[in-house]
Amino acid sequence: MQEFWQGIADFFKNAGLNILYGIIILIVGLIIVRLIKAVLKRILRRAKRDEAMSSFIVSLVNIILEIVVLITALATMGINTASIIAVIGTCGVAIGLALKDSLGNIASGIMIIFNKPFKKDDYVNLAGEEGRITQINLFNTTLMTDDDTVIIVPNSEAVNNPIINYEGCKYRRVVVDIAVDKGSDIAEVREIVSRVAEAEPLLAKDEDYSVVMNGQDNSCVKMQLKCFTATADYWTVKYRMTEAVYNALKDEGYLTPNLQVDVHEGRRPDPILLTKKSKKEVIPKEKE
Repeated sequence: MQEFWQGIADFFKNAGLNILYGIIILIVGLIIVRLIKAVLKRILRRAKRDEAMSSFIVSLVNIILEIVVLITALATMGINTASIIAVIGTCGVAIGLALKDSLGNIASGIMIIFNKPFKKDDYVNLAGEEGRITQINLFNTTLMTDDDTVIIVPNSEAVNNPIINYEGCKYRRVVVDIAVDKGSDIAEVREIVSRVAEAEPLLAKDEDYSVVMNGQDNSCVKMQLKCFTATADYWTVKYRMTEAVYNALKDEGYLTPNLQVDVHEGRRPDPILLTKKSKKEVIPKEKE
């Protein structure tokens, strides 16, 4: 019996002190980690870093430091930490494979936040989607289109595709698509559309406009009005010029045979399709 209690005393004398030291290291280490976390938050706030990025950095540093403190405490207690590190590594690889796409989005989000190819409220084209940026986080970027459609673009797609940021451009090109009947007087159409362009006050005075024929099919000849305006005035000019071209061609004897407006799915309107109004109306004779 005396040997039993002596064994317990020897255990606490040798291993017990190690366990006590390990517990002290764990407690003190976690307190230090909390202090480092608070200081890091303050530094990032003063640096005016993006909120999502700041939160990610703080969380990442916190997790790494807590793992280091835990492993150090366990090693001090005499526990073999090699197997624990191996398990953590295996779990990390498994999680990485399972969340490959999400981790790709996070990495792309970090690149976007640091490189700043665009920022909130910029009007951009991301992965073929065009709109004003309303939110940027580590996983995706949210756009609001001109017809109030919300589009969420994964950050990996945004980074891996061309990015067009219109905010950095002084001018933006406005294109109005027109389709007229085959046999129409192209010179006359060009003159009518040119008068509309000349009358628009928001067009850039130091940039030329053009009215060009850019193709045809079995039923119509396709034309375009190309002009430039200040980036901030783009949508105002786009809608106003489209309406003005329509009205001008209509006043000169061109009509839309069928007017249809699609409001579903947020699709853009089709090009203006115009046919020449016959100047001579034929009234059928009534049978006697």
